Amino acid sequence: MILIDSTIYIDWFRRRVELQPVLEPWVRARAVASCGVIRAEVLRGILHPLQKERLSAFFDVLEEVPTESRVWRESAELAWELDRKGSVLPLTDVVIATCARSVGAAVVTLDGHFSKIPGLKVFAAVPPLG
Repeated sequence: MILIDSTIYIDWFRRRVELQPVLEPWVRARAVASCGVIRAEVLRGILHPLQKERLSAFFDVLEEVPTESRVWRESAELAWELDRKGSVLPLTDVVIATCARSVGAAVVTLDGHFSKIPGLKVFAAVPPLG
């Protein structure tokens, strides 16, 4: 299972990378996840309503990691622990990492913050499925 961070989506849009060829095997295997924070980060930057509508429909087919109270409690604890070690990360990144850990997903990201989170597997590109 992978969870793709907003940095990847934003990079793909800037470079005009088509999502379907890259993610189709992962989506068919129901092995790509997202969460509300990522959805909000990505969709807020979309300028054209039709593109926003298509991207929103794409997020609808991904495995959604719910950000219920347990995720917020775990995020608060993780942020506290990281802060005490001198790694003060953006709360959005901590919540995304907590969501990924809750479903055993690796995070695909261009953001170096995620490598500071203990036990989190991180990739800079979508790995081959298998």
